[in-house]
Amino acid sequence: MESGKLPADVLIRLLEQQDLPIILPLVQLLNPTVSPAQLAQRLQEMMGQGYECAAAFMADNCVGVAGIWLGTRFWCGRYLDVDNVVVDPAYRDHGIGQQLMNWVENYARQQRCEIMVLDAYVTNQAARRFYERNAYQIVGHHFVKKL
Repeated sequence: MESGKLPADVLIRLLEQQDLPIILPLVQLLNPTVSPAQLAQRLQEMMGQGYECAAAFMADNCVGVAGIWLGTRFWCGRYLDVDNVVVDPAYRDHGIGQQLMNWVENYARQQRCEIMVLDAYVTNQAARRFYERNAYQIVGHHFVKKL
C-alpha cells in the first residue's frame, strides 16, 4: 500500500463479544512481553468487566483496533476510555488510526459521554504526537504501583 494514501475500503465496526479474540495478534504488538495465553485470559476477564472493541477491516483482515471502556466518574461524568489502539504495521501511515479514532469519538457521543480519556506510554512519542493532533491534552499523571 502506498504511504499516505487513505484506503477507501476500510470498514470499522464494534465487535461482538464472540469475535473479540481476533484482536489478540494486534494487541500482542503493544504487549510483546505478555504471552499470548495470558493476553487471551486477560481478554476473557475484561469482557466480563464491560470491555468493547472497535475494529478496522480491509477485506476480511482486521488491520486496526481500539478498545473501549465506558464509565462515570465524579470529576468528569460519563466518559469513554480508549485503550490499546493499534494498527497493523503494514497498514500504518494510511489514516486507519485516524478513522478508528473518529469512529470511537462518534460512538462516545452516541453513548452521551462528556469526555474521552486515554493513556499512552511515555516512551511512545508517535502516539503522543498523534493524540495531540487529535486535540487530546495532557492533564495529569497516571501513577502505577506494582503489587
